[in-house]
Amino acid sequence: MKYAKIPFVAQPVSKIILGTSGGRFASGGEVDDLMSAALECGINAVDTARVYGQSEEAIGRWLKKGQRREKIIIISKGCHPSMAFHRRVNASAGADDLKESLDKLSTDHIDIYLLHRDDPSVPVGAIVEFLNQFHEEGKIGAFGGSNWTAKRIEEANAYAAQHGLHGFTVSSPHYSLGRQRHDPWGNGCKTVTGAGHADERRYYQATQMPLIAWSSLCGGVFSGKLQSGGWGKLQSTFGINTRWAYGRSDNRERLARCEKLAAEKGLTVAQLTLAWMLTGEMNVFPVIGASGPARIRENAAAAELALTQQERAYLDLADA
Repeated sequence: MKYAKIPFVAQPVSKIILGTSGGRFASGGEVDDLMSAALECGINAVDTARVYGQSEEAIGRWLKKGQRREKIIIISKGCHPSMAFHRRVNASAGADDLKESLDKLSTDHIDIYLLHRDDPSVPVGAIVEFLNQFHEEGKIGAFGGSNWTAKRIEEANAYAAQHGLHGFTVSSPHYSLGRQRHDPWGNGCKTVTGAGHADERRYYQATQMPLIAWSSLCGGVFSGKLQSGGWGKLQSTFGINTRWAYGRSDNRERLARCEKLAAEKGLTVAQLTLAWMLTGEMNVFPVIGASGPARIRENAAAAELALTQQERAYLDLADA
């Protein structure tokens, strides 16, 4: 496993992060084997959120079973819109969500805390102020935004610099080999993938801000569940959100090229996709799913792989 430093996080963070938005984590099941598999292969960071079902509770129960808190870096998120899509990016909602997350996780601090959405109608100064308060209270370490634009992050950090405060040091948009056709959740998710987001990627290249990439395998489209020759099974294999977002013909061609190159290298499609993300010019930390210990170990191995720029261009249909 490879690691990188993130400001205000005590230990280096594994370049691959364990995700908990579904499966046994979200349903509140037993996750000891999943957490153990992650730690055994060098993954020391887990990504959760207040709205990921019972995943915080599942992690909290695992933490209670032994002296494990120092072994794991917890990433959690708050201020997600309500079920009625009402925006909640404010100090009150943030404080409520953070308290509940700390209680569910059975910890007194969250290493990396992200605002799950942005609300552009709220001045960045007010947001930076309440996040700094949480930081000064010792409840959070690093903080940033999930599904924030680079422009808003720049504005927040300019305010922080002007007022002697800490700024955003991490961001979590969508990024992967596969391109989105639509926002999968329809409530303000942001991607930095594709030709229309080149300016966003240049920002992350220039700043090297850690980019925690959600849906790194595009909802499973690049996980090995689907073959390019059976693209018609997309409808029966995945839910509407995944089909809506990633059911593009160019993604089918990317998948076909992944299959071809993976076969030549003796790798899986998922490993190759993750290697594509990790060998670019941005400081990327892909989040992987947790369907089982074997899959966690298999995907974690991608951190040690290297692709040439020619191979990366080939996979992204940019070699013509």
